[in-house]
Amino acid sequence: MAINKLSLKKEQSGIDIPMGYFWAIFLICIAPTVLSMLGVEINYNNYRIINFSKLSEGISTELILGKTFSTIWIIFSIAVGIFTCILTLIDFRVKNDIAAPIVGLVMLGTALFDMIHLLVVFGVLKTELNLDEAIYMSWFTSRMLHAILLIIGTVIILKIKYKPETNNSNKITILRSIGGLFALITFVLVLYLFNIKEISTFFIKRESFFTHPLELISIVLYLIWGGILMPKVLKKFNGIFFQMLILSMIPAIFANVHMAVFFKNFDIEYNFAQFLRFFTYVVPLLGISLNYSRNISKQHQMNLILDEEIKAKEKIQQDLERRQNLLQNAEKLANMGSWELDVATKEINFSDSLYKIFGYMPNSISPDLELMFNMIIPVYRNSYKKMLEEAIENQTSFNTEYEVLWVNGQRRYILAQCRYIQSDNKVIGTCLDITELKETTQKLSQNEALLKEAESIAHNGSFEWFAGVDHFFWSEELFRIHGYEPNSVDITLNFYRNLIHQDDLEKCIKYLESMFANKTNFAFEYRINRPDKSIRYIYLTAKLVLDAEGNITKIIGNLQDITELKNAAILLEKTESIYKTIASNVPDSIVLMYDRKFKLILFDGPIINSFNFRNKLVAGIHIKELFPESDFNENVEILEKAFSGEEVQLEKEFDGKTFMIDYKPVKNVSGDIFNVMVVMHDITEIKKVQKSLELKVDELNTSNQDLEQFAYVASHDLQEPLRKIRAFGDRLQNKFSASISEEGIDYIKRMQNASERMQTLIDDLLTFSRVTRTDEGFVEVDLHDEMQKIIEDLEYTIEKKNATIDLIVNHHITAIPGQIRQLFQNLLTNAIKFTRDDTLPIVEIKSEILRGDALNIPDLDHNKDYCRITVKDNGIGFDQQYADKIFELFQRLHTRNEYQGTGIGLAVCKKIVEKHNGVITVSSKQNEGTIFIIILPVHH
Repeated sequence: MAINKLSLKKEQSGIDIPMGYFWAIFLICIAPTVLSMLGVEINYNNYRIINFSKLSEGISTELILGKTFSTIWIIFSIAVGIFTCILTLIDFRVKNDIAAPIVGLVMLGTALFDMIHLLVVFGVLKTELNLDEAIYMSWFTSRMLHAILLIIGTVIILKIKYKPETNNSNKITILRSIGGLFALITFVLVLYLFNIKEISTFFIKRESFFTHPLELISIVLYLIWGGILMPKVLKKFNGIFFQMLILSMIPAIFANVHMAVFFKNFDIEYNFAQFLRFFTYVVPLLGISLNYSRNISKQHQMNLILDEEIKAKEKIQQDLERRQNLLQNAEKLANMGSWELDVATKEINFSDSLYKIFGYMPNSISPDLELMFNMIIPVYRNSYKKMLEEAIENQTSFNTEYEVLWVNGQRRYILAQCRYIQSDNKVIGTCLDITELKETTQKLSQNEALLKEAESIAHNGSFEWFAGVDHFFWSEELFRIHGYEPNSVDITLNFYRNLIHQDDLEKCIKYLESMFANKTNFAFEYRINRPDKSIRYIYLTAKLVLDAEGNITKIIGNLQDITELKNAAILLEKTESIYKTIASNVPDSIVLMYDRKFKLILFDGPIINSFNFRNKLVAGIHIKELFPESDFNENVEILEKAFSGEEVQLEKEFDGKTFMIDYKPVKNVSGDIFNVMVVMHDITEIKKVQKSLELKVDELNTSNQDLEQFAYVASHDLQEPLRKIRAFGDRLQNKFSASISEEGIDYIKRMQNASERMQTLIDDLLTFSRVTRTDEGFVEVDLHDEMQKIIEDLEYTIEKKNATIDLIVNHHITAIPGQIRQLFQNLLTNAIKFTRDDTLPIVEIKSEILRGDALNIPDLDHNKDYCRITVKDNGIGFDQQYADKIFELFQRLHTRNEYQGTGIGLAVCKKIVEKHNGVITVSSKQNEGTIFIIILPVHH
């Protein structure tokens, strides 16, 4: 309101009173007094309007009109008092402050007593006094009640102490107690009014100028209240409501002054008193109304500020889109939502738009601060919480960007701005969905990312030039754009002419001449020369400011360094050319590029024209329109995996041809995935060759099985003649040793030894062949139990060698139990056998579970779990150059005289490990020991 502009700052008294309202109230109060003192009369239809009396031979005899107006003022006073009480109680619900409601209860108590006064005026309620005395006594008691309740209420406001976080129910209890007290006082005065039988002559003195001198008591009470108590209240509650409340003292005192001099009920002084009593009630009502109005004004001002900031963001986005020349459509207005947080109660409210920004229908969920935090993805959540806490603690504002996760899994980018409102102890915030802005930025950088070039946003500078002045005002950034330190040179028109590139000078002059002639805003592009001899591209936009006569008073403008944009445009053309050249030269392939909306943005390849797509290939076509509808869901699922960072490869049949399809995520320099490249390679011929190779492999496997069968049968059939040789040799030695010469006995022993070695060799060959012929299936094997059984079987050998076995194995795998026992029995036997004479054997066996990618072995599946078992001894060892040789059949590193054996044991070990799709390796040093590493899949 305009009257608010009259408000002054605090006076020397320290009380902040809106002086505009003070003078307005004072003039309204003094006007009746002046009219009364001047004796102004306004006559209409035989009535004196000011005196409210009817003319009868020039004398006022009837005060009917005065009684009517008086009744109106009393009724209005009652209504205003009750309405003011209601508004203060509403204010309590909003602000949770009991100061204003106490005043409202004062107004309610007085209004209720005024109802008694009204009924006395109309004669509905009878007292022991005559009507004139009863009317005045009800007025006097009402004024005393009003002043007393104001003093008591003000004292309570000053004395009561409670913390802002005090429970709301406790405050309601306090208000109820105060209301009960006021009701009791009111009731006592009502009883007094109806029980008084006569009044003292001090109350009414008709012969004196001051016909009712005891009105001075009310005036004194109002002065005590307004002059002593209320200034203290204003220091505690410096709101417009209490500022206006103290001003209600003015009409209250004037009302008592008029009542002190009135002569007869309903005369001019009486009606002025009733009117001013009504005006006394109106002033607090005006105060509580202004309180609401100012709160609304603050919110509106905040919205205007936030709206300006959003418009500035939108302007930046539009300029960026125009400079990059990559977007075809103008930017749509951003969708903004707002929220309000009560710092004391932690209660938060969402606007309908904010629900939509967070992915919900309006009012479909209950607003909650933790809910809002949880919608922010974790990488931004803690920093946002910290900024909000600091804004509340320091009573400041902030803005930031973060991502939210919708319930459907979609991510949205949000620009958040928050401001702490100290007067309300609240935080108001807005959320702007800038997902489209983020996606636009990603699209602008996609081609540069293919060539690993970073994008740079151009610098802006502003200037101001006044007509008739040769100097320009430049912002600091504008100096830097032109290659100078801020304020290091004096900018004049002639100086700037020398900065413009010679080839663009004439164009610039024509633009300026056209601007001055047509008096229109302008924008154009040109080049400048920097002091370091570099050339920069500049985009200038300018606006003319005209006076009332249409003359140019000044020009304000903005310059944008678009050099990087120009270079980017050149790079973009080169990038697309390089991409098309690469794609068109990949043999037997089609290369497609999709954005996050699964729309085709680039396509090429040698066989692209021969492939039967559903529709013609054009930029922007959706994947649904390219391939059969039955493949749509599968294609979308694969693209989503690729956009999440996973590389996908699969084979698929199209029109009788086989394609190997690779989905590769394309990342920018910051590592964000913005596109997916799909390479479709025609492998029809490769598949044919592969099938041919598979047939040959099957034939080779069949041949190997036949050879293994032959070796098994041959080994088995050789055992019978060998047993007969050994049996007959034993008989010759036992029965005929006496008749055979020593040389013959020696021959027989050599024959027996050779037979024994032959038997061992055949047994080992049978063991080797059984590895691939076993009918035993894969089951869960407890490695610890199997190792224990092997150690028990070799107990005699271990004790004989005085060996120590350290077993640290505690895992289960899926394997063939018999072969696992054979594998580790062979390794443990070798570890005990090949020992040094001067060293006690120590064998250490341990196991661990590792992921395939952690083993760094090409033949293993990187996504499977493996068990790595290590068998380490301190035996004789061997030269590492023989590490591969020892796994071959019949390969020995020592003679039979040194160590017994056939050279088949480790070949069997390798065969068993390979059958389990595992790996066995060995490392050794002569005279230091050997380490065997066996890697087996945990699950077969």
